[in-house]
Amino acid sequence: MKIQKINTFFKKVGGFQLRYRWHLIIFALLFTVFGIFGLQKMHIANARDDWFDDKEAIEIATEEFEDQFGNNDNISILIEADDVFDPEVLTMMKNIGQELVDSVPYADEITSLVDMEISVGTEEGIEVINPFKDSIPTNPERLEKIRQLVLSRKAMKGKVVSEDCTETWLTLSLLEYPEKEEWEKVTDKDPMFQSGEVAICIITNPKWKSDKYTLKPAGTPYTETEERDFFGAEMMKRFLSAFIAMIILLALFIRSFRGVIVPSVTTILGVIVVFGGMGWLGIGIDQNMMMLPMILGMALSVGYSIHLINAFKRIFRKTGKRKEAVIKAVEETGWPIFFTAITTIGSVMSFVTAGIMTIAWVGYACAAFVLIDYLFVIILIPILMSFGKDKAIKEEDISKIPLFEKWMENIGQFVLKKKVAVLIFFAACIVIIAPGIRNVTTNMDIFEFLGTKVPYVKRIYDVTQSQLGSYLTYNITVKFDEPDAIKDPEVLRKFDALLDTVSAFELTKKNKNAASVFSILDIIKEMNQTLHSDSVKYHTIPGNSDMIAQVLLLYEMSGGTKTFNWIDEDYSMLRAQVQVEKFSTDEIVRELNSIKRIGNESFHGAKVNYVGSAVQFAELNKKIVTGELKSIIWAFVIIGLLLVVVFGSVKTGLIGMIPNLMPMVVIGGYMGHFNSPLDMMTMTILPMLLGIAVDDTIHFINQIKVEFEECGKYNQAIINTFHTVGKNLAMTTIILCMSFLMFTFSPVANMVRLGYLAVLGLMAALFTDYFVTPALIRLTKPFGKEKN
Repeated sequence: MKIQKINTFFKKVGGFQLRYRWHLIIFALLFTVFGIFGLQKMHIANARDDWFDDKEAIEIATEEFEDQFGNNDNISILIEADDVFDPEVLTMMKNIGQELVDSVPYADEITSLVDMEISVGTEEGIEVINPFKDSIPTNPERLEKIRQLVLSRKAMKGKVVSEDCTETWLTLSLLEYPEKEEWEKVTDKDPMFQSGEVAICIITNPKWKSDKYTLKPAGTPYTETEERDFFGAEMMKRFLSAFIAMIILLALFIRSFRGVIVPSVTTILGVIVVFGGMGWLGIGIDQNMMMLPMILGMALSVGYSIHLINAFKRIFRKTGKRKEAVIKAVEETGWPIFFTAITTIGSVMSFVTAGIMTIAWVGYACAAFVLIDYLFVIILIPILMSFGKDKAIKEEDISKIPLFEKWMENIGQFVLKKKVAVLIFFAACIVIIAPGIRNVTTNMDIFEFLGTKVPYVKRIYDVTQSQLGSYLTYNITVKFDEPDAIKDPEVLRKFDALLDTVSAFELTKKNKNAASVFSILDIIKEMNQTLHSDSVKYHTIPGNSDMIAQVLLLYEMSGGTKTFNWIDEDYSMLRAQVQVEKFSTDEIVRELNSIKRIGNESFHGAKVNYVGSAVQFAELNKKIVTGELKSIIWAFVIIGLLLVVVFGSVKTGLIGMIPNLMPMVVIGGYMGHFNSPLDMMTMTILPMLLGIAVDDTIHFINQIKVEFEECGKYNQAIINTFHTVGKNLAMTTIILCMSFLMFTFSPVANMVRLGYLAVLGLMAALFTDYFVTPALIRLTKPFGKEKN
């Protein structure tokens, strides 16, 4: 493929732009207005809803669970005090619990120390009571009796209240959220955020401040809403700091007012149009991941702009004719910029193959940013550069070689002299670094990938370090085909044995001898104990089906209301809730697999499932690994095919792939050698960097080919390319590195990792482009034989 013929087409494009520049400016303004009005329709999406597809097993299991038992989410408060049985603490619990039930959308019921059910023996038989139902007693003797009653119940001590009475849990369960199609008719706010926002307003109200107690809220709706608000502000800080760094470096490198303003404006316009378009289309924006396409858009605006502006300045310096320089700059850079836009879109679209809807959204958003930023840059920069006067040419301006270009020429000369040694050196680096890729791990532990410098994460960490607190839960369900199956004492004993195993798991929350595992067995055992004069030795499962049926019926007749929180109406489905103290990738998978294995062995013909936040993290952990591999493979395939097709040579395409392989080797090796784990954010860095790195490679190889077509000599073509494109690559890489370095000042751990990993990858790509690409071209001669 002759580059000169393609450049002729782009020369015509440049002429067209100048003839219709006002029309194109008006078009850009109208496009921007379209985006501005769309921003008013923009809404934030619930990222967790996009982790899994509706057809995946975990989503089907969650749907079945919620149909039977309601919402899998809840809002909890760890209450710490010198004595939680203090009347002031108990009164607060009563009042805040009532306010949560009355005000939080989708609120169901409160479970707490003052909203509990305890079975007690009476002269008439058994009664299920709440000692605080009518009022909070202030009499010390009365309170002490209640304390002793609560601590005598295994379902309460160490689970709802700590043995030393300094901690207690208050939990608000939620009704099942409506389907998206239903709530979108009323509001654009996700039900989880609706519940979380109101809960935050209530719990953080100053009226609950006291020296007597401390409130530490947790629960998915609460923390996800905090995460949304925190990341909204944090992402904007990082973007603004990166944006400012970009402007400062552009001013230093370009030394042109228009050269600074245009990339800055196109970056902002890209954000407006892409997110505004999503608003028009009703597509929710992921607050946690929105920074990635924004940074990519800024990176490409800078890259495209520098190539165009520097080409214009170089030509204008020699000719003094502004419009002619503009057309020549478009002729020279139009094709490589267009080609890089296509390859970058292909690279980021590989995110769609990851199998994680959130990551797929990043892919679509990145592709949209690439397209919009390309259009704005390619339209606005030539037009804005065309305004102004021509200038007189001085002889020294024509012959003068800038210092930066001299440095580039020296690098080119060095590579041509030491080409074999250069390739051996880089091959040795790969051999040393690459083995670390095998040790790359994933980690979805919030304390690892976000870090405890984030305020709400630190609070959650403190909750997990308490006697009762946890931040993840999961539910185990056993579903039988026959009604009344769970009244079989053998079934309940096997379920009890399974829960004993779960209680001993490393990750299950424990307080001394009590594990935070809740089920219908707590009710059955407590009722059986109460029936037998409150003797602890009868805290067991009754021996026959009739007795179990009587115990459950007696519980309901005596005022108990919690039965169907743990079983279904047909008595064919059992549920247990397990609170998890910490998250470990390998351990949670092992424990869940053990539950599945033991459950299938114990309950033949029954369906054993587990759902919940801990299960989601475990499943997501596996998807990140496979998703990363798919994304990288597809990115390489797409980029490789495009390079081969466009350059018309398999050899040239393969040469172009090597600089794009180096960032993967360096980043993957670093992560493996230094135990830097993959997570939702860092898994995006490799395909995204491939999209950025391939831009430089295309510009470099394309320019060498252009120069070779003109001069017929590889050495001269390479040196000329270092003069023209080499400087541009350095400028764009330095600006991007400084922009990503702004991430390292974030309190969020995975944003810090994203920052320095991006810098490593960008520098690896630049040095490979400077040293390996020209060395390979010189040795392999992919453009044919040299000519006179």
